[in-house]
Amino acid sequence: YNDHLAQHSSTTCRREVVHHLIRRYSSEKYKNKRTRSFLYFGESGCLVGRDSETMKLLDSETMKLLRVLHLGGLRFHFASNGDLIHLRYLGIHGYYFSYYLAFISKLRFLQTLDASLDASGHIISETVDLRKLTSLRHVIGKFFGELLIGDAANLQTLRSISSDSWNKLKHELLINLRDLEIYEYSTSEERRVPVSWASLTKLRNLRVLKLRAKCGVYLWLESEEAVRSMDMISPSLESVTLVGITFEEDPMPFFQKMPRLEGLILENCHYSGGKMSVSEQGFGRLRKLCFV
Repeated sequence: YNDHLAQHSSTTCRREVVHHLIRRYSSEKYKNKRTRSFLYFGESGCLVGRDSETMKLLDSETMKLLRVLHLGGLRFHFASNGDLIHLRYLGIHGYYFSYYLAFISKLRFLQTLDASLDASGHIISETVDLRKLTSLRHVIGKFFGELLIGDAANLQTLRSISSDSWNKLKHELLINLRDLEIYEYSTSEERRVPVSWASLTKLRNLRVLKLRAKCGVYLWLESEEAVRSMDMISPSLESVTLVGITFEEDPMPFFQKMPRLEGLILENCHYSGGKMSVSEQGFGRLRKLCFV
């Protein structure tokens, strides 16, 4: 739908996309009970109230078969009681995440939750309880507040979670996690929590790892003696990006024993030990090494 074609709406189509203000095509004649996908790319901050005409577009009747719901910057008061058993994807702006907390907690079969659609990358500071969403595969957004995850055996993507929330998870249950980003936003020395590599070694299928810190979060690596005695570390990792991390010892003897590592990026990292050393047998598959 756009300004010129809104009058040609169909009540039988399965995929609907709105490219402008949603109020311009809100009418009873556009009510579609067969909608499978609804995407909104219009103006951010548009509030749709309970009594508005737009509520007829996405009420419990029209959303019954919905599988994809991309709301963008739309603030929406849902009439549905959360019985959307077919919904698999929900995309929203992180800035308006708090409007949907109660609604999200009822989406038992949701597979993808994307709260990163706003360009500013809004920090979600509220406690987010996803323990009832046992089918989740991808969770995306800057979850700085406490993130509660229950049975996460299906989880493949987690971007991003605070170091505090990460340390509270049962890492041994994340058996299928492939893409992980830990983001520490706090600037307070008291609130900053170190990240231990021991928690990451339990992720046997992890391929992409990104650790970001606004102010130097300490990354605990294995001791130098322990590294020498190990043939390989994190055998599935292919890409490691570290931003604003403070090392207490040379990290290279640790990273060079990752057999599948192809990309290593160190951005604004701090190491006070002087030189870093790499052995001739280290980094067997490394293609990209970047210091920024």
